[in-house]
Amino acid sequence: MFFSLYAEEEKCRLFFKEQRERQGIRCKKCDSTDHFWIENQIKWQCRKCKYRTGLKCGTVMENSNLGYRVWLWALYLVSATKKGFSALEMQRLLGHSRYESIWLLLHKIRVSMGNRDDKYKLTGFIEMDEAFFEGHRKKADELCEGKQPKELDRQVKAVVAVSTTPIAAEKGKKGRPDTYPK
Repeated sequence: MFFSLYAEEEKCRLFFKEQRERQGIRCKKCDSTDHFWIENQIKWQCRKCKYRTGLKCGTVMENSNLGYRVWLWALYLVSATKKGFSALEMQRLLGHSRYESIWLLLHKIRVSMGNRDDKYKLTGFIEMDEAFFEGHRKKADELCEGKQPKELDRQVKAVVAVSTTPIAAEKGKKGRPDTYPK
């Protein structure tokens, strides 16, 4: 479904444009948030100082000549599976000719994901639990061909951890204090 929905470069570009607009565009020069889109240049222009900001500017895709489809598909594949992809395997899945470009793409994605993880540290009381869910996994070849997933795992184990803060205990109440997530 994903690969048929985003099979064309234009649809992938529009996806990234919508995501950037949802976050908000901020001018590097004057810090204004009032912009308009210039379609033929694939840039936003600041209404205040006329500075132009490209779609890839300030993102993991900055200074990359790879197309939006390659980036979107790679991001999807990296985030949709718990196993890692080698650059050679990703190159084959994306049908790209240069190994070095795909290696750099994966490196940028991994560094970016690591930086995001650093923002979320569990502190204080940490509660953990595990659960089992019905699981299906697609093989990499099936993803590109749009085939239905074959059942490989009967149940998938998920571990969840959350930081909590204790609530002031009621007088006379015994046991562990009630908590709420941070």
